[in-house]
Amino acid sequence: MIVSADMCSYFQVREFLPALSSAIPGGVLTALTVLGALLLVFLWFEAFLGWVLYQYATKPAGGDQRLSLNSQNIPEEAALYLEKLEKIGDEVLSGAHETLEITRGNIKLHGIFIPAKTASPVREEMSGGCAILVHGWRNTSHTRIVDAQSYLNEGISVFLPYLRAHLPSEGKRIDVGCKHYDDLFAWIEKINEHFGENAPRWYVLDGLSMGASTVLMAGGDKRIPGQVIAILADCGYTSLDEQGKWMTRSINPLLRIPGLFFARVFFLIKQGYKLHDPTPLSNIARTSLPVFIIHGGADLFVPTWMSRKLMDACESELREYWVVEGAQHALSAFSAGAEYMRRKLAFIEKALAGYPQISGQSEGSRRDPAAGTD
Repeated sequence: MIVSADMCSYFQVREFLPALSSAIPGGVLTALTVLGALLLVFLWFEAFLGWVLYQYATKPAGGDQRLSLNSQNIPEEAALYLEKLEKIGDEVLSGAHETLEITRGNIKLHGIFIPAKTASPVREEMSGGCAILVHGWRNTSHTRIVDAQSYLNEGISVFLPYLRAHLPSEGKRIDVGCKHYDDLFAWIEKINEHFGENAPRWYVLDGLSMGASTVLMAGGDKRIPGQVIAILADCGYTSLDEQGKWMTRSINPLLRIPGLFFARVFFLIKQGYKLHDPTPLSNIARTSLPVFIIHGGADLFVPTWMSRKLMDACESELREYWVVEGAQHALSAFSAGAEYMRRKLAFIEKALAGYPQISGQSEGSRRDPAAGTD
């Protein structure tokens, strides 16, 4: 009978293992077995923790998402403000508006376009524009409705996109890492195509919370349409990784670090997120678009130091940073009152002054919004 080398190795291992077991004292072998079992249990627990973190970050909110601001203890007056949003939303949407739809990767996305009724009463150059208001994590368009009303009053049309996995848009997982920020580019193309000669002459991308991080990502991509003249970002985070570390800061590091590792593995497997993917922090450093960053000084969900870090990375010629003292997460508009939109509109006016195509000059004189990006 011919015996292969592999068979010889197999028999050698079979003889070696019993010899090894007999050479190790019984107590040591038992200890090693127990340690191995504990290690397997620990790894199983950490994988489960990673799955829980992934689920928490990406699972769509069920039911009515209109007032589901991120979980936090908010003052009673702020809760009344949120109720007011719903009423204002119903009023705004009772007027003229159109529901638009696009399909991206077999996923149907929905959005609402609300045309401005009249030209700007005081700023002629503001007329003919559109503010794309991007909602936050597990929120939908009604959380942006006060801003929408303010823009409409200034003669600026509004588009309210429903991000992936936010009803009525399709999608099984929330794009918390803002990987699909270029959906905004597709929406601009759709609006231009749908309205033709009556399409907006210019756009601003105005995001809140996760929406803020989404518009910051878009601002640093060289594919961004040339009609986009400014980025406005309220309480955005620097990256999914840093936001995950912040949200789990109260967990013991021995549990948190492996748990976050497994969460990243699930993000990779389920949604294709990679370690070196662009982030809001990396992309804001690439844009030359005007950038206005706002953040609540009492924000415990996305800490204010993240917006400072974003502003430090921004090299745009026109950039502004405003911390609204005492404002909790996504409630700067409530805390600042009329000053909130006054500052936004003033910034947009400055941004428009830097775009000669808006004032009728040649298309070739347009400033490249992502000059120097790869």
